[in-house]
Amino acid sequence: MELPLMRAALAAVVLLLAGCTGDISPSNPDGDAELPGPGGAQASFSRHSAGYYQASIDASGDDWVYIDLETQAQVTPADPSASDAWDIAFKAQDIKLNGGVSGTPPGGDPVSAYGEKVEEGTTWPFEPVTSAPPRNAVAYVSDESGFLGGPKLAMTSTPAADRALLDHGWYRRSAGVTTARSNVGYVISTVECRYYKLRMTGYGDRRPSFDVQRITAAGNCSGGGSAPVAPLGRATFTAGSGGSSIARVDASDEEAWVHIQFSGRQQVVPVDPSNDAGGWDIALRRSDIKVNGGSSGAGIVEIHGILRDDWDSRTSVPLAADFHTDTASALAFTTYPLSETPSRPACGGINGDHGWYYYSGFCDDGEGIHHISPRDVVYIVVAANGARWKLRMLGYYSESGATANPSFEFAPLSGL
Repeated sequence: MELPLMRAALAAVVLLLAGCTGDISPSNPDGDAELPGPGGAQASFSRHSAGYYQASIDASGDDWVYIDLETQAQVTPADPSASDAWDIAFKAQDIKLNGGVSGTPPGGDPVSAYGEKVEEGTTWPFEPVTSAPPRNAVAYVSDESGFLGGPKLAMTSTPAADRALLDHGWYRRSAGVTTARSNVGYVISTVECRYYKLRMTGYGDRRPSFDVQRITAAGNCSGGGSAPVAPLGRATFTAGSGGSSIARVDASDEEAWVHIQFSGRQQVVPVDPSNDAGGWDIALRRSDIKVNGGSSGAGIVEIHGILRDDWDSRTSVPLAADFHTDTASALAFTTYPLSETPSRPACGGINGDHGWYYYSGFCDDGEGIHHISPRDVVYIVVAANGARWKLRMLGYYSESGATANPSFEFAPLSGL
């Protein structure tokens, strides 16, 4: 898929995911770093009037220039191959990430990037991108081993070339001159599992320059250990019609999962979710939903999805239900039902169905660019206690438009 970042740019709503949250990168986004950062002897940062940051790196020497994106500072790690201190590094036109063959952060996540391009001759839309595309919708890559054992750097190998032999990821080399490809942009996941949009803007005198700004996360980072559990207060429940319940969940945390128990119509806080067979049924984080079964838990939870089923008349389990649970490579809720919507070049090649939701990418399908919309699906869920429930997703945004605030309706079923 060539245009995932472009979708992230135009899909300024999510993510994901498609979040219409405005400028989420103020001068002090987390209270732990005053921005623009201090830079260093070979790096400088400044704040643009539009709210994003501009950087200039002196990469003309023989050594790598290491940058921590969160603090916008040049750092000097003692051992770059095993350091949490840096995210991205520059040497001449090469850019490496702290992940894959270039680094293994001992206490954080490997840095990865999603590179995308728009049509040659146009400019990658930087400012509209306010959230990162979901990881199950696009491919984030780290540096890899390349030809003859040399490194294949993510940002100098993706996205694909517009002009063979001239284009190399972020730059074009023509007639001995290196220039930034204006139709290319990136979303980068850092050591701290924070997401940044980045576009390279120049390379004069071996001084690469770029624009950068933090955006909302896609999730699915490892966190360096078991996934944390969200505290109580992240989910509210109200009565629906016909004996159903409606849950509204703040799943915006970039790391912690919100665990739900159907029978108690409540949020729970399991001490050890992976080994708690009966304490929870599903858990939500950003656009992801995991079940207490398969690779995600010790329980028996599994789901069957029915496209365009009638919610009101669904009172029992279908005889031919085909149940699925989570696997190491895919979550059942973001895999089933299978996709019906092929990706379209006009949407950046990244639109499509992902289990419970449709992701618009760069297409405005009536609800906005980079928008997550629930598919018309009724799920049959076998809960951790063996009871059967029906469930349908209602939305992905809060009443104020905040992203990663999914809501769903659920009700008990009869039958085996």
